[in-house]
Amino acid sequence: MKRAERAAALALSLLLILSISGCGAGGNEKYRVADKLEFQELCVGFRLEDKAGEAVIAALKVLQDSGKVSELSRKWFGEDVSLLEGDPNAINNLEESIEKRTFIIGYDSGRMPFSGTNSSGIADGFDVELARAVCKELGWKAKFLPIDVSKAAVELNSGNVDCVWGGFAYDEDNKEINQSPVYMKNTIVLAALGNSKIRGIGSLSGKTLTLSENFYYNAVLESNESLKTKPEFIVRVPNGTSGCFDALNSGACNAIITDLAALDYYD
Repeated sequence: MKRAERAAALALSLLLILSISGCGAGGNEKYRVADKLEFQELCVGFRLEDKAGEAVIAALKVLQDSGKVSELSRKWFGEDVSLLEGDPNAINNLEESIEKRTFIIGYDSGRMPFSGTNSSGIADGFDVELARAVCKELGWKAKFLPIDVSKAAVELNSGNVDCVWGGFAYDEDNKEINQSPVYMKNTIVLAALGNSKIRGIGSLSGKTLTLSENFYYNAVLESNESLKTKPEFIVRVPNGTSGCFDALNSGACNAIITDLAALDYYD
């Protein structure tokens, strides 16, 4: 009996690992993962001692329990990759009452499918929809402001935004802000077209590598000596993740640095 229980637990653990390691772990017919570069844990950033953070986290737990987070995850990623623990009473258990307000959400406008803008210039993406749902749950009006998320502490402490949300990575060393529990994991990858001969960083010799101006992608590049030196050309493009895939699809580059989840989104 105990052996069967251990086997069941192992199977469940493996299923969880597969579900959070990213949508389409090996890419798809159109795009290939040539190399996995960095693993991230995504969260929401708040000002220190700002009670709004507690309300947002409580609302996230309520939405997880109701199935809303899972619904949005399947919409944007094709599967439920959320890591939150649901609690239907989380908002009711808050010590302070929630007052109506406009909640300003600083987001990365070029990191779809997590966050970005649609063809009408309106904030969009999984994180954006989730933030809207949280504000609706709390009776708040959501306002979205595109920012450089690498400057989260500056944006928050200046009062420019009330939270940083949208492809924002958890950093245990960051003591300047509060960070929510991790709600999703992400993998930054080196990607190429499915019919490309790019099989890894070593294949980039004499090739062109493209990435957006996103802080996280540039940090990955700067921390990997082979990734910095192997390509003949390294090109940074505007328009975020969309600009990278445009360059890859047009043949302007041979590989890009992007998010694993983006491969299926842009397929």
